[in-house]
Amino acid sequence: MKRADRIKRAQRKQMPNEPHYNTYYRPVGTPPHKRKPRRIFRTLLLVVGVCLVLFVGLMFALAQRADVSNLSQIEQKATYVDARAIPEYTKGAFIAVEDRRFYKHHGVDFKGSIRAIFTSIKDPDRLQGGSTITQQLVKNYYYDNQQTITRKLKEMFVAWRVEDEYEKEKILSYYMNNIYFGDNSYTIESAANYYFGVTTNTNNTNLPQISVLQSAILASKINAPSVYNVNDMSASFINRTKMTLEKMKQQNYITEAQYTEALQQLGTE
Repeated sequence: MKRADRIKRAQRKQMPNEPHYNTYYRPVGTPPHKRKPRRIFRTLLLVVGVCLVLFVGLMFALAQRADVSNLSQIEQKATYVDARAIPEYTKGAFIAVEDRRFYKHHGVDFKGSIRAIFTSIKDPDRLQGGSTITQQLVKNYYYDNQQTITRKLKEMFVAWRVEDEYEKEKILSYYMNNIYFGDNSYTIESAANYYFGVTTNTNNTNLPQISVLQSAILASKINAPSVYNVNDMSASFINRTKMTLEKMKQQNYITEAQYTEALQQLGTE
């Protein structure tokens, strides 16, 4: 036997587990990689992603049908009052309870929406929608109250366009003059006239001006306009009004003195 052959045999005896043949693709004893399930998962993920993009794109296209210039027709209402003529605390009541970041976002408040989702998960009894005042305006004017993802997406896309078209005070004007307050009242002025015999128009000298408490009551009422009775306030309605007053004070729309006076008028202090 040649010397080289003797050396190779000796090496094989020292390493008995070493394969005797070429293992270029895979070492002996190693199971094959399961690549097929991973490939299927990646394919499914890609398909879902493409479908999602196409769905969002379709909602964006459908949202373009809404003519945002039509919102100006709200100004034709007989009881329309521009937000610039409405007392700050009255506007503040609606902003405080419905959209505290109204002047900071561009139609859609992602921070507020995320907060609303986590609050709803933490406490299911305190469900929050996360819709901005602009989104609510769009919903009330263009769509119905059906809670669907398609309506929500279209609402968001139209809200962005509304913010591009109008300044904040005009959006607030349209919102406060296109809400259902109950008893066939769809503007803040008609509701103030009907329920309290007052006006929200600071230029109107024929009627008394709406008070802080009356503003908080109307802002609280829109949550359940057909349930909350202004003339016979339930415990839940009173508590919601107190919450609105608290938010108005926290966000500096009213002073401590105005807050205390409103609570006294409500009969809770």
